Amino acid sequence: MKPARHDVTGNYAGAVTRLLAHAVDVALAGSLFVVGAVALDYVLRTIFGLDSILGSRGIGYAIGVVVWFFLYWWASISIAGKTPGKALLGLRVLRRDGSILPSSRAALRTVALPLSYLLFGAGFLGIVLSKERRALHDWIAGSAVVYDWGGRTAELPTPISAYLAKRSADQLIVRAGSADAAGLDGVDTDHEEGATQ
Repeated sequence: MKPARHDVTGNYAGAVTRLLAHAVDVALAGSLFVVGAVALDYVLRTIFGLDSILGSRGIGYAIGVVVWFFLYWWASISIAGKTPGKALLGLRVLRRDGSILPSSRAALRTVALPLSYLLFGAGFLGIVLSKERRALHDWIAGSAVVYDWGGRTAELPTPISAYLAKRSADQLIVRAGSADAAGLDGVDTDHEEGATQ
């Protein structure tokens, strides 16, 4: 009997999924910033003969980080309704009523995101405690984060689980067949191999 399929699209995203997506986004945005800063530094030093911008790490560097992180989150959500981390984990940011989040609301949500970190992440408690699983920045922007796998439905167990279970069963059959062929019915061949070594 084939397992039932469950449609999770449109359900509010849980805390673990959102945390994992956020971790992917922070790592990706940070990595892209570093690569971009190194490339810009190389161009400025090589072509224009300017001093390194990476050694100073002053206010200009901090402003660059803030601007880059804002652009990463705002542009991703404005254009696609999701950041790369959210896309990887099947999440989408929408208005609370389920409509597309406008660019102005995506900007407000991005500006409000650091507020959720204040007081040791107290702004994120709404994801765990509220029915709609909305963090402080979601409340401010009027947004919600939902699962979005498009037209696909979630299959439990997943296809890879079914494949691995079948593969394990096939391997057991092969082992049992080779034990029968060797005349070792009911004898654990792995155990005996270990004893002779």
